[in-house]
Amino acid sequence: MTTLIKWKAGFSIGFLRALEHRFDLFAGLFGAVSPIVVQLFLWTAIYNSSGKSTEVYGYTFSQMIAYVIIAALVNKVVNTGVENVINEDIHTGGIAKYLIKPVNYIGFRFTQTTGQQIPALISVLLLSLTTFAVLHFTIDFTISPGKMFLFVIALLLGVILNFFIFLLISMSAFWITEAGSFFMTVQVVIMVASGGVCPITVLGDTFVSVMEYLPFIYTTYFPIQIITGSLALSAITYGLLIQVCWITVLSLFSAFVWRKGIRHYVAVGG
Repeated sequence: MTTLIKWKAGFSIGFLRALEHRFDLFAGLFGAVSPIVVQLFLWTAIYNSSGKSTEVYGYTFSQMIAYVIIAALVNKVVNTGVENVINEDIHTGGIAKYLIKPVNYIGFRFTQTTGQQIPALISVLLLSLTTFAVLHFTIDFTISPGKMFLFVIALLLGVILNFFIFLLISMSAFWITEAGSFFMTVQVVIMVASGGVCPITVLGDTFVSVMEYLPFIYTTYFPIQIITGSLALSAITYGLLIQVCWITVLSLFSAFVWRKGIRHYVAVGG
């Protein structure tokens, strides 16, 4: 019960912090508009040249436009920035205060990050519904309530999965003196690999085959596929199970790396 109280406190801290910086939240969401506009012009030109009735990279025109818009919104939810927080804790010594207290650091950061992302998630869902309504009346794009529900579940699991991916990456700060530039590079690579810029099918069949064995596409590409693709219920169920499996594996591996890192950190710090 004590652990649950601590995690609840962490969730509340993250949630309230996000509300305190709600201007940054909405500014960040609307900051995604420029890349969306560029891609809209790009894909419109591509489909006009090939015929809007044809599929490009496995997507119809309406599906591709929906993907581009939703991907930009989803990126704002799944990218938690936890790697920068942990990097600062490690290099400024702030992590020490957690080591001398009966607090599970990973659990605390997880609940804090979850609470911090709830306002962004709500905003994205509202903007997504608005987007679907606009697309329905402009390019005849439709989405069923059932798939919308499954999208929300996949998105939540995607946030958790992305947390553990970047948690592992952030722990490199135990061994790397300056990790900021490294994090920025990795973030860009993962954004592309996860389908956060465009559908991964654009990058070729070989790339898709490789990514299917890695966790990245299950943070962004898979949730978006639920509402923009033609995934059957069995494929969606399978994808959700894969998300849960990756979360389990990465959470266990994170605990292992954390123990190694802490021993190294304490040894260096004397």
